[in-house]
Formats: sequence, structure tokens, C-alpha cells
Amino acid sequence: MSSRPPDKSLFTRNTLAAIHELDVAIANHINWLRQLHAALITDAPCPANDLRLDAHHHCDFGKWYYGEGMAQHVGEPGFAEIEITHHAMHDAARLLLTHRVSGAAIDITEYEHFMDMAIQFKQDVRAYQYALINQVCTVDHLTGAWNRHAMAMKLAEESERTQRSGQTCALCMMDIDHFKRVNDQFGHKIGDEVLQAFTSIVSIELRKYDSLFRYGGEEFLMLLPNTNLENAALLLNRIRETLAATPITSSSGQVVNLTASFGVAQLASHEAIEDALEHADHALLAAKANGRNRVCTWDVPVN
Repeated sequence: MSSRPPDKSLFTRNTLAAIHELDVAIANHINWLRQLHAALITDAPCPANDLRLDAHHHCDFGKWYYGEGMAQHVGEPGFAEIEITHHAMHDAARLLLTHRVSGAAIDITEYEHFMDMAIQFKQDVRAYQYALINQVCTVDHLTGAWNRHAMAMKLAEESERTQRSGQTCALCMMDIDHFKRVNDQFGHKIGDEVLQAFTSIVSIELRKYDSLFRYGGEEFLMLLPNTNLENAALLLNRIRETLAATPITSSSGQVVNLTASFGVAQLASHEAIEDALEHADHALLAAKANGRNRVCTWDVPVN
């Protein structure tokens, strides 16, 4: 079986491009506001597109949103909210322009509603942009796993949850066996591809509420909420077996077989996060000392 993941750096490039496009969208939005106000308070002609029922499709932002934006970001949290506000803003603008064309007076409440929508639109775009920036800042750009900054935040969140609710959470340190040999034999470029493929294989096996973090080099950490040590070991052994049974084919055709070692501990409500990490690391060292390609647990009573 061959397993090659998508280019994870593509995610970063696309996200950075989207952040820039949203900057352009806000600049175009401000320019559009200037032109609209000029049409409302001077003899400047009303833009024909702004009088259309589908005006939100024909402005510069709409062309991006319903084109490249929709293709890349549909379904992402916060993206649909932008469309709702953007559509409402154009509806409010069309009403004002209709009054202007007909010579009717513009009602102050209608104008205030338009301005509220225009301001809200800018805020929604900025909020989505900040969310994209946060994604770039918390993702390991090589593998696509979460980075250590994201790991620290998630560990603190899960630790607080276990203290509050008493629910279990397993913590696993995972290390690719003899990864140095891959770099020495095939070179670092293929080593990077192996890390990407490894992450892809592991991610497929995880549940939707589990988290995978790149801890450093070829070492990863998994956070398994609502999972005791016994069930964590079952899940990790399934991942271990899948890795061992999945040859990875590089872009240049080399086939690399991998195994991994796992150390798992409980993120206990009565102890510090650093202690749980140390316990998982000790369990990982035990897995390596006992022949690698195995799961070891730090099995101590949890009060």
C-alpha cells in the first residue's frame, strides 16, 4: 500500500494568499463606501451594479467570495457569516440608492441600518482573517499537525476540563523508530515526505475529537479526551499496526517501512501538566528499551 499525503505547505500558501485577498477586500470595501456616499450626497451617478438585486455578486469582494473564496473556504467557521452580512449590506445600499434615483428623501433609520451592516461586514471579514492567521500560527508547516504553541493551549484546556468535570484524558508520546536511518539512507527531502505521510496515516486513525501535535523532530504527542489508559492502548496499538503495515512511497519512488513506539499516561486532575508529559515520556522510553514498535503505559492510580 502506498501512502503519500497532500503537500502540507500548500495549506500555508493558500491561507497566506487568502489573508492577503481579505486585505484587498477590505481596501476595496472602503473604496466602494466612498463611491456610494459620493452617489448619495452629490450629483455623481449611481453605480448600475449597486442597483441590481444580485449586487453582492458583482462587487469586487463578491467576485472573490463566490469564486476562489467559495472554492477554498466554504464550510469553514465564520465564512458563511460574511456572506449574510455582505448580502444585507448591499440590500441596504440598494434601498438608499433607489431613494436617491427617485428623488425621495433618505430615512435616517435606513441609513443607520446600512452603516451598521457596512461596519459589521468589515468586522466579520477581519474576524475571519484573524482566524486564518491563528491557523497559520498554530500549525506545523511541514506535517500539518498542530505545533507546540497549539499544544500548550490545548493541554491547558484539557487539564482544566479534567479538573472541572473529573473526566479522563490520555496523553501519548509517539516516536518514529530509527528515523535517523531514513535521513541517512534517503536524505532529508525524503525524510520530510516520510514525516508528512506518517502524520497523514496517524490522523486518519484518530477520532475527530483527538489532537495530534508535532513535539519536535520525529516525535509527536497525541491528546485523547474521554479516554482511559486501557482504551488508549487499544487505539494506539491499532495505529501502531496500521503504520507497520503501510509502506510509504516517496515522490522519487523509494519505499520506506516505518514502525513507531508509544508511551501513554493519564492527564490526571490532581497533577501538573508537566508531570503527565514526563510520565508519558518515561513510558515511551520503556517502549524503546523493550524493543520498540510497541505501546507502553505509565499505569499508576489516578485519584
